[in-house]
Amino acid sequence: MKRNPDFKYVVQPGDNLYLIAKKFHTTVESIVSLNQLVRPFIYIGQSLLIPNQTSKKDIVVRQLQYKPVTAYTADRPILVNEVDINTGLYPVLNFQPEGATYPYIYVPIAEFSRVGAKVVWDATNQVIRVTSDYDELKNRVNVLTQENQYLLSLTEDLSMEGMGNTAGNILNSGIVGKENEWLYYNKRQGTALYGTLSKIKTDLTMDTPLMANDDPTYINVLNGWVYYRNGRDNGKIYKIKIDGTERTKLTDDGSTDILVAGNWIYYANQSDGAKLYRLNVDGTGRIKLNEDQSSAINLIGNWIYYQNVSDGQKPYKVKIDGTERTKLNDTSAYNIQIHGYWIYFRNPADENRIYKMTLDGSNKIKLSDVPTSTFNVSNGWIYYTTVDVPGGDLFKMKLDGTNKTFLNEEFVTNINIFNEWIYYTRTEKMVYRIKTDGTQKQTLY
Repeated sequence: MKRNPDFKYVVQPGDNLYLIAKKFHTTVESIVSLNQLVRPFIYIGQSLLIPNQTSKKDIVVRQLQYKPVTAYTADRPILVNEVDINTGLYPVLNFQPEGATYPYIYVPIAEFSRVGAKVVWDATNQVIRVTSDYDELKNRVNVLTQENQYLLSLTEDLSMEGMGNTAGNILNSGIVGKENEWLYYNKRQGTALYGTLSKIKTDLTMDTPLMANDDPTYINVLNGWVYYRNGRDNGKIYKIKIDGTERTKLTDDGSTDILVAGNWIYYANQSDGAKLYRLNVDGTGRIKLNEDQSSAINLIGNWIYYQNVSDGQKPYKVKIDGTERTKLNDTSAYNIQIHGYWIYFRNPADENRIYKMTLDGSNKIKLSDVPTSTFNVSNGWIYYTTVDVPGGDLFKMKLDGTNKTFLNEEFVTNINIFNEWIYYTRTEKMVYRIKTDGTQKQTLY
């Protein structure tokens, strides 16, 4: 059968010049010459002219001079700097010239900019150069990881030995405090307007009231004392011994965000525009630390990190003596929590999705793909609730945003965490708990 010299063939996935020449009883050289190909490279969808049929014997002899050139669409990840740049129809050319031990693989470079690489034409040497700051960024990540581990060790030691509660729990109203094998919590029953400060063992036995109707929140427990905000006395700070004796008012300031560390109590003074204050655990030494409307107090070493409501919820820090007040950046950051070298926050510019940034305010990274209403960071996980309909579902994810896991389908508020238990309330204010893996749901009373 004779073929028209102008017969056209469209290159298909898996084709190479060797297979095409064999299919139409011609030679690779003939196809290259007829189509004026500068090099023996083809691509999917390319239209080729196929020359007249020649003898099969001549074809075999001449095809042996060429190695196959394969054109195909990549069906697997194409990794550059450990990032997949295969966006779907990604053409790849595989060519092994004579004498080469391994084939040359050619891929487009159009997507390299997505992974931080730069493609530059070097006119002097007539070459294309691909440069990347990958190694620099990788070294930076290693440094940050080491700093993160160091700061984690500091904050974990501080939390165990010198803190009345965690910043994450206080951010979630501090509905539960813990010391040794006892939990201290706000017990509200039935239609009661105010809750009772109560304690119960971690196995949920020996439920014992300490002080009726103080409606406590921001509960801190340290060195045999319970510190709390008295909801029945305009939010003033009280303390009481863990046996229920020596109940004492410490200040007349209305307060929120109460955090006890060592011999000091740090709080947002609602009687003075939520300015940041501290006072001694015996009620003396009251000092104003800033002039900002403050919330989300985190204590790291000699620094207090907080959310400056007066400046559009921007993250700030100030020394514990009130000096060296510093804005970290111009990002609005809700509910900041510090874990190691990272600040975790909800980003109002992105529908309150969870982000993180380093302690100096740089390296902002998005973690969650859904809007959130509250969260708490603990033991390598972020526990958070969604705001999608019906809302309040509880999830967790790793600190890098991976391993997103559903835990509980309820309207969850006030996430407090101790060890392997999550404590929370619902709209009726009763305190519940579940394991951090989502099992064993219980009520405290």
